[in-house]
Amino acid sequence: MHIPLHEKALLMTDEKKSTKIDISSTAIEKGIEVAKDFAEKLVLPSIEELGLLVRDQISYWRFNNQVKILTKAKLACEKNNISIKAISPKLLCPYLECASLEDDPEIQENWATLLSNMVDSQQNIQNHVFPYILSQLSKDEFKLLESVFRAKRQRVAELTQDLNRFQESRPSIERQLQEKGAALKKKIDELNSEGLNKYNSEAWPLRSQLRDINQELSLLKYKESSIKRKISAPETIPEQNIKEFEIANIIRLGLAKVVYEASAGTHSIEIPGGEPDSYRSVDFDIQIDTETQTILTELGELFVEACSEKQP
Repeated sequence: MHIPLHEKALLMTDEKKSTKIDISSTAIEKGIEVAKDFAEKLVLPSIEELGLLVRDQISYWRFNNQVKILTKAKLACEKNNISIKAISPKLLCPYLECASLEDDPEIQENWATLLSNMVDSQQNIQNHVFPYILSQLSKDEFKLLESVFRAKRQRVAELTQDLNRFQESRPSIERQLQEKGAALKKKIDELNSEGLNKYNSEAWPLRSQLRDINQELSLLKYKESSIKRKISAPETIPEQNIKEFEIANIIRLGLAKVVYEASAGTHSIEIPGGEPDSYRSVDFDIQIDTETQTILTELGELFVEACSEKQP
């Protein structure tokens, strides 16, 4: 059978198209199978176990995490008698999005606590960055921040008690010291009125005691300010049991920062004497020491507190 040349060309073109489509379809199917096999190794439980596609499996896995966390949050609200308030979708949606990726039971507890605090009508937690921060931290990093926050909270509580006790007792202590000082001053004045010299040996111990009393009165003011400074001091983050990249991540998120403290040491020198109007050069060293500390920031404290169970 004779086929015209132009029809042959059309048939060849159609065959090429058909072959191209078949090759592409086969390649796509193989690509999907490879991706599916690889995804099975990344997602637990396995895809065959549930008989779902990759997208459905991941959606189910994330939904399952959300259900667990929301259930835990509900129990936390009931446990702490939290009066629930509605929160903005702008805050809730990012929370649910980030929380759905967490399957560790311990960290899920933190997610649940964060939500219970955000919906607490007695609190005003409106920070939209907290869910993002929590999603960026490992379990070890969060535990470190939590331990530092608890250490500061305990330190502040103990110092606050010391301050309250001191402020309660300070008026009576001051009154006793002032009365004792007034009695000593009166005794010194009596000795002076009797014509005794102020350098008389009998007055020396009295003046020494009066100086000690005045010093104690001054130290009372210093002690109160010293306690207040210790209360407001930031908490240092120990870096012995944490890796450098973990500290770097905590700093990156603004939960900690590095502070520098410099101290200078002076050395006494002797300048040799010389003739008048002569000049001499003297070499001497000044030693400057710099210390660095990593401290918990205010954002870090607020974040950990938002992820911690409500204190009575």
